[in-house]
Amino acid sequence: MQESQQTPPAYKGLLKQALILVLALGLLWYAFKGIDLNDIWNYAKNLKPFPVFLVIVSGVFGNFLRSYRWTLLLRPLKSESEPNISQFNSFYAVAIGYGVNVFAPRGGEVVRLLSICKSEKLPWAGVLPTLLIDRLLDVAFLLAVFGLTMLILPPALLTAMPWLKSGGLVLVIVVIVGLVAMPFTGTIFSRLLKIPSFQSLLSEHLRVKLFQLAEQFNQGTLSLKNIAILPLVTLVSIFIWFTYWLNFYLMILAFGLEDVIDAAQCLIIFAIGSIGSLIPTPSSAGGFHLLVKEAAVMTAKLNPAQAIAFATVLHFVTIIVVSLLPALVLWLYKRYQIK
Repeated sequence: MQESQQTPPAYKGLLKQALILVLALGLLWYAFKGIDLNDIWNYAKNLKPFPVFLVIVSGVFGNFLRSYRWTLLLRPLKSESEPNISQFNSFYAVAIGYGVNVFAPRGGEVVRLLSICKSEKLPWAGVLPTLLIDRLLDVAFLLAVFGLTMLILPPALLTAMPWLKSGGLVLVIVVIVGLVAMPFTGTIFSRLLKIPSFQSLLSEHLRVKLFQLAEQFNQGTLSLKNIAILPLVTLVSIFIWFTYWLNFYLMILAFGLEDVIDAAQCLIIFAIGSIGSLIPTPSSAGGFHLLVKEAAVMTAKLNPAQAIAFATVLHFVTIIVVSLLPALVLWLYKRYQIK
């Protein structure tokens, strides 16, 4: 009886998925509210195909860079006799994970974990912390993008709120300091937890959980303790996020909006739109559309129908096509390759 009470009912999982779906539909409804679908189609049908193709290339290359960064984080898990992680296996795991994320938010992380553990014969307990660090690196660079965006806001806005510029500079500095300190965070945290006065503030259960988190940090950042690896991870991360911005700017070219939205305005739209990826809806649907649309209207004074057309095509190409196409191609290759 006690065991059955500890097992969460199946309907809780279904309820969670239903709430996520309702959230996505609600955000999509709000993003498209009051806009004629014919107007959206009229803006989207005249796309220039070559920039759209380049968006796909840039998106896939960004995911390849992500897989390369992951191989750097995974290196300490390999034996000295075979220290390298297969770039193909890493890219395959990342691609399949993104493909799954189109349908199941965050489910791709599980698939990514299982894929690399199987192909590289790695312990999941060792791989899991690298996924945590991978996610934290993304959060850090998203904050850095926000900091840079605050430095290039319209002069009228910076004049009215001068603290935005200094706030952006502080945010960028904090991110840099955080990246330098990241390899040692687990060790520092473990030592803090051993201080008697600090221990007295925590329950035994919470203290054990925090020690486990600190150990995960130590495992996930082992490669970053190599002074040659941390700058490389930082450089690759910069290129990853550059490709994300490039996707936005190439789509601006596809819509013929380069005379309306410059590179700096594109960065602002990109920074605001990137928040949509943090909303746990399938394929970031709804949140991405709404935030990109509102940012484009606010920054470049686009017509709402044109802005939502831009957001919709950008979402479809960068999140749906770029996620599903490589996943399908690589899955078919692995399934039918000649042995």
